[in-house]
Amino acid sequence: MRCDAQLTLTKHARPTPKDVSHMGPLPASMGGEHNLTGGQPSISLVGPTRRTTPENSVPFNCTAGPFSSSDFNVTWMKDRDEHPASAQRLVTDNKGNYSVTSKVWVTLSRQDILSVMTCEVTHRALAEPLRRSMNLSRVLQVVPTLKITTKPSAMQIRVHQRVNLTCHVSHFHPPHLHLTWMENRHKVQTVESPQVTRNPDGTYSLQHTWQAEATLDGREFACWVVQDEQPPVQANITLRAQASRLGKGMSSYSSALQGPFQRSEPGTNIQLTFTSSGFSTGQVTVTWLKNSHQLLKSQTSVHPRGDTYNVTISVVILLQADDVHSLVHCQVKHMSILVSQKTIRLEQYLHVPPTVTVSQSSHSLDMVAVTCHVQRFYPQNVHLSWLENCHTFKGAVQPPSKQNSDGTYTLETLHLVNASVRESEHVLTCKVQHETQPPIQASLILSTAVQDTYKFLGSTGPEMPALILMAFLLGFKVVLVISFIATYFHRWWNL
Repeated sequence: MRCDAQLTLTKHARPTPKDVSHMGPLPASMGGEHNLTGGQPSISLVGPTRRTTPENSVPFNCTAGPFSSSDFNVTWMKDRDEHPASAQRLVTDNKGNYSVTSKVWVTLSRQDILSVMTCEVTHRALAEPLRRSMNLSRVLQVVPTLKITTKPSAMQIRVHQRVNLTCHVSHFHPPHLHLTWMENRHKVQTVESPQVTRNPDGTYSLQHTWQAEATLDGREFACWVVQDEQPPVQANITLRAQASRLGKGMSSYSSALQGPFQRSEPGTNIQLTFTSSGFSTGQVTVTWLKNSHQLLKSQTSVHPRGDTYNVTISVVILLQADDVHSLVHCQVKHMSILVSQKTIRLEQYLHVPPTVTVSQSSHSLDMVAVTCHVQRFYPQNVHLSWLENCHTFKGAVQPPSKQNSDGTYTLETLHLVNASVRESEHVLTCKVQHETQPPIQASLILSTAVQDTYKFLGSTGPEMPALILMAFLLGFKVVLVISFIATYFHRWWNL
């Protein structure tokens, strides 16, 4: 089943050329119905309302009629270039009039934001051709590119200095989006519909600045951008202050412990890296502990820099599903003296995708309760939506998720369907968006037979006492028969 909605543009012909030439564009309407009343020929152009990214193909349908004869011609134009039709269908009504529907597939490109698709129909009875156009910008989605810059530059940042972080969101379409700043994977600011600038190619760009304080340990910042229902796009940067240079013979340790920018699923190896500078000698050792158990196979690199040494030590850790509560400790010793300890939580690098299932049960005589089970996922942020026959159901309230004993989360939400007005087959889909991963969904087909079954299983009508009485009587008869047989064998044995 295709879940594409349709966008329809309709234009009616008029008796005189003057009326045709001065007719302005009509507003778009939803659906695929074409009003051909009054006997005057009209034209409609239908395209998908769900936006599509470049390199994907989208269909357009052009319908015109009624005509008294079939000697008409349909021409598709993309800007000024003719575009071949994919299919054409001729329909005759009970009055002998003809209508034609032509279909074309268009492969979108980023440059199509300024392009126009036009359908033109000619017929000998028309004073002027019927035309209808649609801007491809209405069906095109261009994903932005992101980067974060700092002012002052990273090499000039000192401890406790206020630094401007600027998120550059470039070349996207449409202009509406949400921007979120994250610090160490925690949300610090969300901007709804920030101000944008239109580019010459029809795309949009914006810049948004967030001010933060620099530290020696470093902080991870991320800029997240969400367009419509698309997965988030993000850029990351680690803000770390530069240690001040000291005189000869003095030591100032600057260190940081960090892992990958992206979350990974259980069973994935991730690398944690400890970096430090300012050591007077290269005699530096690092001990890694995961939940108090020592980790082996670390890699150490020591580089002299002037009168001091820089140290980089990495360890590879296999993520597990129960690492939501796991801690990794890093103990740093210089010349056998403990100089630094750092702890990092593995939950910030862990992504446990949910399992999504849908079940149904009888709620009342005319209502069916459909439950979406979203189980064992991490982190907690998840967005759930219901679709009925591929159409998003608006107004559904998402309940809060519950945390399991292993740190993962579970979410269950109920959706009621009116069984008395629905079709013979009704498809309900539970769609779950978790983090930046592709949506996960589960569907359930509600049929009349299934509904009747659930009504029967959930029935508490007057027939239940009769069934209980019948079961009791049958059971009593069985007990009497068993007692008679046991008595007979006992007497026979005694003889």
